[in-house]
Amino acid sequence: MPFAPNLTRHFLRHHEGQVSEPEIKLLLLLLFVLGGLAAKANSEAVLPAYILGLVVAGELRHHKETVYHIRVAVFALLTPFYFLKAGALIQGGAIAQGALVILLLLLVKVAAKFLGVYPTAKLFRMDNRISMYITLLMSTGLTFGTISAMFGLSRNLIDSSQYSTLVVVVIASAVVPTLIAQKWFRPQQELSEETADGV
Repeated sequence: MPFAPNLTRHFLRHHEGQVSEPEIKLLLLLLFVLGGLAAKANSEAVLPAYILGLVVAGELRHHKETVYHIRVAVFALLTPFYFLKAGALIQGGAIAQGALVILLLLLVKVAAKFLGVYPTAKLFRMDNRISMYITLLMSTGLTFGTISAMFGLSRNLIDSSQYSTLVVVVIASAVVPTLIAQKWFRPQQELSEETADGV
């Protein structure tokens, strides 16, 4: 990780733009090596991907095409398999039995995000509509939530029923607030009178 920014900067400077896209291969190699190390360390292999993203983000901010290509590769190749695996472990019976717990945990999760995000948005002098929109969109924790639940299940810290409950809460916390935000708090770009007169 400490060497990743300099390695990425040097590699992009000399190899970016080639048809074979060696910069994508380098980033995928780093992902797989770090994932392998995480698996050997008895952690979740997907977790280093997020840490690597944070570490090299500064170097990649000026290379939008490379970011686009790596995003396509990861979301098309790796992400679906991870979420299919996480979803396949959910038990329908556990969801029905734990419906009340799921609702309670969902409310607690959204409320906690609300307490953290909404005041911060207001601190930056955003109006109520924008503050609510941002707060609701920030309620999600889909990836880290599923990583934590999968870690607990694979290490026998939680059972399959608890896993199912937690993953459904995580999914609901991504879907429900986003639907509410898009339906009732989506910012409207209103034309000014001058623009409307000009049209």
